Amino acid sequence: MEVAPGIVHNPDLDRTQFRKAGRNRKRMTRKARKRKSESTGAKRKTRSRVSPLDLAKRAGTRAGSAADVYERIWNAIMDHSLPPETRLVEERLCEIFGLGRTRLRQVLQRLAHERVVTLTPNRGAVVSKPSIREAREVFAARRVLEAGIVQTFIASATRADIKRAQDHVARERVAWRENNRRAMLKLSGEFHLVIAEAAGNSILLELLRDLVSRSSLIIAVYQIPGTPTCPPDEHQELVAALERRDRSAMDLMLLHLDHLLADLRLEEPSTRAIDLRSVLTGTADEHVA
Repeated sequence: MEVAPGIVHNPDLDRTQFRKAGRNRKRMTRKARKRKSESTGAKRKTRSRVSPLDLAKRAGTRAGSAADVYERIWNAIMDHSLPPETRLVEERLCEIFGLGRTRLRQVLQRLAHERVVTLTPNRGAVVSKPSIREAREVFAARRVLEAGIVQTFIASATRADIKRAQDHVARERVAWRENNRRAMLKLSGEFHLVIAEAAGNSILLELLRDLVSRSSLIIAVYQIPGTPTCPPDEHQELVAALERRDRSAMDLMLLHLDHLLADLRLEEPSTRAIDLRSVLTGTADEHVA
């Protein structure tokens, strides 16, 4: 090591300065790490304060768009504008609604989960079509099942169970007054589940839940246009009999199910070309799916 003239070299001093410099470097490194950590933490806090709201707004916008598409398709099926076995061509639907394929497929998956749409490999999505035989068998099964459920309800239901059934009928009447077909169909099916839940047999409830789901689609597909969906008056009369613990409630339930079946037009619908744009937007199009 070269030393300037007139300066005495002290090895011990060099080692001390070296160690001191090393300690300074370590302190500076720790401080730098701390500043970086604080900066990162601040950013994370900022993101945690801002991002959820922004994400919720974005998600709400996206969900609203998909929900609108779902509602339009569902309503078109329920009011018979899209009859059974109508092909729901993805390319056409994306063009009509301005929705990407991924988002549209999520809508179709939801409709398929509700058994309103059937997804078939190499064919895509089509409006589901329960067979006439299936329709008859579903209602025959419900007659057997629900007569027993009513009998159990009469024997074991509490005042709270009766009140719940009465409140449900009140909600049905609101949907009826508002002419909300979707709510009427949903609530009318749920009424039967309310009675089954009060009966307290989980196996019967599970079986009935599947049958009610299938019945909703059968009614939507085969019900004669303009026919009321499961009138709340019959439900009201049934609840009154249940409140009195009157065994005639079983006959009322069977009569009610027979009325539902009688209101169906169990015949093969005529096949015709369906213009998806016209049905779903009210605007005619030269394309026919």
